[in-house]
Amino acid sequence: MRLRRSRIRPWLKKVPRQRHVRGTWLHRMLGDRLFSPELWRPTREGVARGAATGLFWAMMPIPFQMLPSGITAYLFRFNIPAAISVVWITNPVTWPVILYWQYRLGAWLLREDAPSEVAADSLFSMAAGVPGPLLLGCAVTGLLVGALAYSLINALWGVVAERWWRSHERPRRRAEEEA
Repeated sequence: MRLRRSRIRPWLKKVPRQRHVRGTWLHRMLGDRLFSPELWRPTREGVARGAATGLFWAMMPIPFQMLPSGITAYLFRFNIPAAISVVWITNPVTWPVILYWQYRLGAWLLREDAPSEVAADSLFSMAAGVPGPLLLGCAVTGLLVGALAYSLINALWGVVAERWWRSHERPRRRAEEEA
């Protein structure tokens, strides 16, 4: 356990604390609701809704997807860290592949012909010329992936929480038996 803490400690030091954010322009703009525990504490429903929101925005062909994901989580009181972190499923490596398949799905739903092979640079020019199939594919995959994430997190939360509880209960029992 000590090794784990030492590995994440440098990262945790970089996370802004509540006392650092109070009084800043962000606090003045968003108010005390920004510090609401339900936005930051991991709960089954909050994490599931935050991940679904984040995955929906991750499938949208827009820049800075973390921003609308975080704003949506803030407005609807979902878990903000979950909403922002899952957006990184779409990154510069995975994005061209995801865009291509979203375009193919949208073209299939609209009964249009989609090219079987496309280079990354021609995909962007093709999507800019005919955005309908791409936007439809993005919306459909965003909704499907978000719904799937919501269902999986709700289904697996109990199993993971029970394992975590058991793994932390054993050392406590041993300490009580030794005392």
